Amino acid sequence: MGQIVFLNRSKSFPYKSWVPEITEKLTLFTQVDIPEEDGYDFVFKREALDRDALMEWELIGLSERHPVKAVVCHSEYDLLRAAKLREYFRLPGQNAKSALAYRNKTIMKERAREAGIEVAHFKEIATPADIAAFVREQGYPVVIKPVDGGGSRHTAVLRSSDEMRSFLESGMPQGMMIESFVEGEMYHVDGLMHRGELLFASVSRYVNGCLSFHSGTSLGSAILNSDTALISRLQSEAERTLRALPAAPVIAFHAEYFLTKDNRLLLCEIASRTGGARVVDANEAAFGIHLNREWIRLQCGLRAELGNLRDHRGRTAGWLIVPPGEGILRSIPAAAPFEWVVSYVPALREGERMTGAVSSVDHMASFVVEGADEQEVEARIKELDQWFRGQIRVEA
Repeated sequence: MGQIVFLNRSKSFPYKSWVPEITEKLTLFTQVDIPEEDGYDFVFKREALDRDALMEWELIGLSERHPVKAVVCHSEYDLLRAAKLREYFRLPGQNAKSALAYRNKTIMKERAREAGIEVAHFKEIATPADIAAFVREQGYPVVIKPVDGGGSRHTAVLRSSDEMRSFLESGMPQGMMIESFVEGEMYHVDGLMHRGELLFASVSRYVNGCLSFHSGTSLGSAILNSDTALISRLQSEAERTLRALPAAPVIAFHAEYFLTKDNRLLLCEIASRTGGARVVDANEAAFGIHLNREWIRLQCGLRAELGNLRDHRGRTAGWLIVPPGEGILRSIPAAAPFEWVVSYVPALREGERMTGAVSSVDHMASFVVEGADEQEVEARIKELDQWFRGQIRVEA
């Protein structure tokens, strides 16, 4: 009998219950405890998958008794490793060339630009001279970020020579890129593509930007349902972007675009995984589809169950995450007093010490909100953010 292998970093992926019809052995490599852990045939628990160099060897040994039929992952940071394993075992699925194009932002943007998709000016950094040359040609402000990062970690917006000097005083990080800062509203498109067919794509507008955590500002987004022309335009741009990058049989995607004041769409970046924060939950609230579940099913070679998609005209949803501040959290609400809050999940307990956010998805609490259209959802997100901040108490 063969085996299906899951690489896991989350407590929110009940793989076994999502794929009940699978008769193969189920193998779990995980760095966190999950509720149904006892239901797997083989479990390998690691302190951190990133630091584990033995996973491949253990899997190869196990495969001599139970041939690997599929390698399934959900995290940005396991995409390339899973792709390499598929190639080793000669399995279908996203290969290393495709995974690298979605992980490495310079490769991604080069492929997109070649296909006629507009991107900001960018350059990979080998030495600080590359930064100087880019600034001389393009000017400030600029964004410096990892070529293969996630969650806006280690991303800096620099607006002057003095800010650049301060940034460089701590040394030049490796594996970075520089690009021109783009002014405009930011949108994200989330969906699934299977064997070249776009199965589903929703369009959302961010409330505040992905770098808002630097100033302690909350982040959220609302799924569009009233501006049909913009929805169609962004869905088409996402499909164009997907077709510009190396194909894979199954792709879950989270694509981000800028809409400039002169009505141009620029690709920020696209990832071959589902969106973070509460993106998946907001889509479930709006459409009745759980993107993670269907993505996992497709990776296992099963059919995605999209037949119950709701008609979202007259009803949509969004999400809000509030970043942690600094100090001891002394009081946090137990519930939200609004009937339009679909879900409220406190991420911290009273008495915990907060040390601020280091990524766009770090939070002390998260919410899913519903409303008639994106304007109502955005207004409710702002109202909810103001209410929550008035309820918490932080002691220095």
